[in-house]
Amino acid sequence: MCLPTGESSGDPGRCRGKSAVVERLDARGYPILRLLRTFRIKPSYQLALLAGRDSIQGGAVPFKVVITDTTAEDYEVERRLFADAGFDLEVVYLQTREPSVVRDHAADADAVVVAWAPLTREVIASLRRCRLIVRYGIGVDMIDLDAATEQGIVVCNTARYCIEEVSAHAISFLLLLNRQILPLHRSMQNGGWGSPDIMPPRRLAGQQLGLIGLGNIGRAVAAKARGLGLRVVACDPFVQAGSVQDGVQLVGLAELLTTSDYVSIHCPLTASTRHLIGRRELALMRPTAFLINCARGAVIDQSALVEALARRRIAGAALDVFETEPLAVDDPLRRLDNVILTPHVAHWSVESAIECRRTAVEHVLAALRGEIPPDVVNRAVLQRPHRLCSEPGRVGSGEGGEKRPAPGGHRG
Repeated sequence: MCLPTGESSGDPGRCRGKSAVVERLDARGYPILRLLRTFRIKPSYQLALLAGRDSIQGGAVPFKVVITDTTAEDYEVERRLFADAGFDLEVVYLQTREPSVVRDHAADADAVVVAWAPLTREVIASLRRCRLIVRYGIGVDMIDLDAATEQGIVVCNTARYCIEEVSAHAISFLLLLNRQILPLHRSMQNGGWGSPDIMPPRRLAGQQLGLIGLGNIGRAVAAKARGLGLRVVACDPFVQAGSVQDGVQLVGLAELLTTSDYVSIHCPLTASTRHLIGRRELALMRPTAFLINCARGAVIDQSALVEALARRRIAGAALDVFETEPLAVDDPLRRLDNVILTPHVAHWSVESAIECRRTAVEHVLAALRGEIPPDVVNRAVLQRPHRLCSEPGRVGSGEGGEKRPAPGGHRG
């Protein structure tokens, strides 16, 4: 349904307000407002019916899903999947990162989907009925996981949607750094020929790549790197040092930094990984080594990295992520000639964007069926009472005991 939240867009299934677009679908995926118009119910009665959910649902309240924000231009992927799901649904599309707006609209939501809006402890405390939070993406540093776990809210990400893209981006960085592509390109643009002022690269095969983090993306990078003839080692707190995983030798962080020709970061941003790479760690790297980061900017102490690059303590870096985004126009990283910068787009492709959005909706629908979705991030919540119910077809009653309809329109 479309609630009258502001100026009408002209589409009977949508209204554009200052802060929200609300759609309500019946169990067959039809906008209820369109059904009322089909049966020629007077406009005044339409608004009366739409204003009272119990009038339509016979005492049952439809599932409510709030999507806070997205980088996509529209919500057509989500709309199509929700319409085909077989639930009575109210879906609110906010397109905001403002916590107060999220609190106002999501207090009675069954599920919240977020891209970059910060879900702080205060916001999560206001989600009195929420069973599930889903992140559009892999990193969940904008969600207070401890607060969600304490409230019994399951948090999921879309863990596999951009493995191919990010791993390819990291390897592209490595090849650009090794082959000195950008300095040669700039020289040609300035009328030069040859490479009189550029040191020749070392042959890639036989060099060592050190991976910080050996999760899904780290393993994909390792597979690509080994295909290029690189030796691969990794450091991962969840894998025992000295073991071998998929042909990758696990070592300690200090050994990885002192022995690697390329260091590529693929770990999440947590309290323990913030500024994991600082002045001391950069000093351990070889002066001929390169640093690559396609994970989270704050894993590196950015000021320490700028200093190391400016003083040529390491050979160079390639960065897709930064401590503060967007990167300031006057940031010193932009002025260095031994760093490659891209604007947090390693995940970027037509296919990955669709897969991310589809996966997020599938996680929501799984939760509304009473299932535990894949990609649970705060696994500790599953070891304690939580708001998802394991009984298929229904979800825990939530505060107030309001009834929620089961799939297929059953409202028992």
